[in-house]
Amino acid sequence: MKRARRAGLGLTLVEVMVALAVLSLIVLALGASLRGLAQSGERVDRRVAAIDEMRLSAALLRELLATALPERRADAGRAPRFAARADGMEWIAVMPPRHGAGGAHAFRLAVERLDDDSTALVLRYAPWSAQDAIRPDWSTAASRVLAHGIERLAVSYGGQGLNAGWQPAWPAGERLPPRVRLDVTPAAGAWPPIVLPLRVPARAGGQFVIGGSGG
Repeated sequence: MKRARRAGLGLTLVEVMVALAVLSLIVLALGASLRGLAQSGERVDRRVAAIDEMRLSAALLRELLATALPERRADAGRAPRFAARADGMEWIAVMPPRHGAGGAHAFRLAVERLDDDSTALVLRYAPWSAQDAIRPDWSTAASRVLAHGIERLAVSYGGQGLNAGWQPAWPAGERLPPRVRLDVTPAAGAWPPIVLPLRVPARAGGQFVIGGSGG
């Protein structure tokens, strides 16, 4: 009878301690799961942001390179309108009004170190006129960060598709390369090669055509 009455009074101290220990384990496991979900969500967010940067950067560069101005014989003695390097490039093109003041601008694409000591893919630009004999002072030119966390940019020129005919440089002259290939190396993840066409002067008729495709 005493045992029955004691059982009806509730749990013993040992049983309470066991229940609390089990509850603590459940809470710890739940907390770890929530942290894992939060970290996974952050990784997904970073990946989505990187994809957006890549897509927007490629779209802007495609638009700017499509209006690249070719060299002219009258430009002899002046800075070339298109300067090809293995780690970047400079060119003259028409700035779309929605991106700035519009009109002809000089552009430079390269990887730069930012004020916070990180590196990024940066587009610099400055107004340009046909009377300009030299490139602008890029250190004071306006800039736009196209993608953060970029460690390296490799540029190649010409090309027939993704794997044939690419050169790390392009000779200065009247003819622009038909296309450029950008191999961007981010600190994390990976970008696919970006192949962009340039406007190329036709040999006949004095007109321009959009040269080549990225295929």
